[in-house]
Amino acid sequence: MPGKIIAINVTVWVITQLWRLIVLLFVINGYDWQDFLALHSNLRDFWLTPWTLVTYMWVHADLGVNLFHLVFNMLWLWWFGQYFLRWHTGRQFLGVYLVGGIFAGLFFLWVYNAFPYFALDRQYTSLIGASGAIFGLVTAVAVARPDDQIRLNLILTVFPLTMKWLAVLALGISILNISTNTGGIVCHIGGAVWGALYALFERRGVDLTGWFNRVADWVTNLFKPSPRLKATRGGARAPFPGERDRDTDYNARKRARQEQIDRILEKISQNGYDALTAEEKQLLFDASKKKH
Repeated sequence: MPGKIIAINVTVWVITQLWRLIVLLFVINGYDWQDFLALHSNLRDFWLTPWTLVTYMWVHADLGVNLFHLVFNMLWLWWFGQYFLRWHTGRQFLGVYLVGGIFAGLFFLWVYNAFPYFALDRQYTSLIGASGAIFGLVTAVAVARPDDQIRLNLILTVFPLTMKWLAVLALGISILNISTNTGGIVCHIGGAVWGALYALFERRGVDLTGWFNRVADWVTNLFKPSPRLKATRGGARAPFPGERDRDTDYNARKRARQEQIDRILEKISQNGYDALTAEEKQLLFDASKKKH
C-alpha cells in the first residue's frame, strides 16, 4: 500500500513538472498548476476550489524549488507505512493516511482564518505536500508503540531511539523552520494531532477511520457493474424461497460426514480395522453401500 501511494505521488510530480515545462516553453500565463491543486489559506479562494483539500497532499514543490520535498516525504511514508502495517490492515493504513491529510488541511485552514495574526499571510499562502498526512502516520505509530526502539545510523555511530522520541524530534525539527515554512508547520501539527487521536481511540477499540472506509466502499459499489441475468438451456430456474438454505445445510452435512469417514480411514491405517468401534464400523459400512 505505501508503494502505491508513493507511485501516485511521483507520477503526479512528474506530470506537474512536464506541465511547468510546457507553460514555460509556450509562455502560457495564468495556468500555474498550484492555482488548481494547492490548498489556499484564504477561504474565498478555497470555496472556489474545494477539491484542493484532497489534491494538495498529492503534489510537491517544483524541481527547481526543492527536490528534497518529495524525496524526504516519500522516504518517511515508506518507513512508517511499513511499520504501521505490521499491526494494521491496508484499509486502516489508507484511512489514517487520507483522513490525516484532510484533517491536517482543515487544521491549516482553521488556524489561518481563526487568528488575526495570519490576516496578511492568508492572502497569499498556499499548502502542498504529503507531510501533514505523513505526520499523522508517524504520530499514530509513536503513540501506539511508544517504546519500540529503532536504531539511527549516524555514519560514525548507531544511535538507539524510541518511537515516541523520534516523533518528538521530527516535530521539533519541523517547528524550528517556522519562520520559513509557517503554513507547513501548522499542517504538520494538525497531522500530529490526528495521529495521536487515532491511536488513543484505537486503544479503546474505536476506529476513527471506520466511517471513511464505509464511504469508500459505498463509492466503490456505485461503479461496480450490476449483475446480469443469464439464460440457460434446459429451463433453468431461480431457487424457491428456502431452497438455497436447504442446499447449504445439505452440503454442510455432507462435508461433516466425509470428514468423519476420513478420520475412520486414518484410524484404520494406524491401528487396523479391529480398532474401530461398532458405531464406526456401521458408519463405514453405510458409506460403502451408498458408493455402490
